[in-house]
Amino acid sequence: MVRALAVVLVLHAVAAHAGTLIGKLELPAPPERPPPATHGFLDRTENPLAPLKPYSVTAQLVVELDGDEKPAAPPQVIWRLVGDSFDRPVIAVPAGAEVVIRDDSKTARTLVAKEDGKLIPPGPINPNGTKPFRSGDSGKVYTIGDSDAPHLKGTLIVVNTLYVAYPDELGRFEIADVPPGSYKLRIWYGGKLLDRPDDDVTIATKGKTDFNPKVPAGMPVRPERK
Repeated sequence: MVRALAVVLVLHAVAAHAGTLIGKLELPAPPERPPPATHGFLDRTENPLAPLKPYSVTAQLVVELDGDEKPAAPPQVIWRLVGDSFDRPVIAVPAGAEVVIRDDSKTARTLVAKEDGKLIPPGPINPNGTKPFRSGDSGKVYTIGDSDAPHLKGTLIVVNTLYVAYPDELGRFEIADVPPGSYKLRIWYGGKLLDRPDDDVTIATKGKTDFNPKVPAGMPVRPERK
């Protein structure tokens, strides 16, 4: 009981001095839509009444703020299945965090990580059901899918920080309750780090820090380390 109270007091003290990072990504022009995966009897044409929406770049972007102090108690992260997709196609979770996939669709799913078949416990997730598992080590990236639904794919990035954000359609993002100090800002695209220098960001005590990083055209990603 005493230990739990001490943890609460420490968290309260950190929150009292924490700041907020706000910003807006400087986005390049969206890439063209890829060609259809399969060819039908007729060539695909544009709908004059309801034009196709441009490819959503921001849905694939994650902003990460990484400092020297590592989180001691990662939180639980909820990842929802809605319809035939995840509510977020790409998410970032702290190393060691409990990830809970919740099936808010009307279809049972059997999900497997392509890179590690033992990451997610076996068995289906029924509608309104959940499937918890641990995220694993920092730096890992997993592709989560269902072999019976090739279109259903989600990307899970394991990071060494609690401070991540998902930009909206305009590229705006916010990370709250960040302890004051120096951090590195990195940007992920589709499960890979963008090939750009890490930004140095200093979070002040309380208040808001405004920082607007630039996303390189073409979304180049860093080569993988061997």
